Amino acid sequence: MVTTNGHRDKNLTNSSFIFSHMKKLLFLLAALPFCVAAQTEEDAVFIRKLADEVLVNGKAHDLLRDLTKNIGHRLSGSPQYNKAAVWGKTEMEKMGADKAWLQECLVPNWKRGKDEVFIAEMDGRKQKRMLNALALGNSLGSGKPVVAKVLAVQDFNELEKRKDEVKGKIVYYNAAFDQRHVQTFRAYGEMGQYRRSGASRAAKYGAVGTLIRSLGGGTDNFAHTG
Repeated sequence: MVTTNGHRDKNLTNSSFIFSHMKKLLFLLAALPFCVAAQTEEDAVFIRKLADEVLVNGKAHDLLRDLTKNIGHRLSGSPQYNKAAVWGKTEMEKMGADKAWLQECLVPNWKRGKDEVFIAEMDGRKQKRMLNALALGNSLGSGKPVVAKVLAVQDFNELEKRKDEVKGKIVYYNAAFDQRHVQTFRAYGEMGQYRRSGASRAAKYGAVGTLIRSLGGGTDNFAHTG
């Protein structure tokens, strides 16, 4: 009888121990959402303060204007590229960065050279109608004028459908900047594919050159390579 009671007491003791720890665990689990919520709310308030400071006292547009207007185009390896690097370091130091430094590195140095695009013939009439155009970065020069008929396609799907018509022609990707996107970089990304791989995909079928529309949402007549 004593042995049995002792056995029962042992079980009761173990059960009480487990129950006690379960209560603590449940309490911790119940308290966790409140801790997370409090931390999330605290973070949200801090982020809002940062956003308000930038919106009210931000200098982003002033810095952007200084960089683009006073330094200008910053093609890789150009004098303006190096000047922009020094400018960035100086501005960081003015803002109180812990440490800012310049580090030497090798970069490609592509030079655009002279680019010219014109319509040589239209509707059977020879002419020389100049177009506003720029060579795409890192593209190869022809060395001499390339005169060929133009094949206009809307996208890569149409290029594939008309691949038998491509050989010996200049492929023109008539893909417009989609103005319906609130986030303009989405439209830029959609059009950027023709800049990145338009030439290689057309060359695969024998094209002698490619043209794309200006990579921007403006309605002006200025060439924009992106």
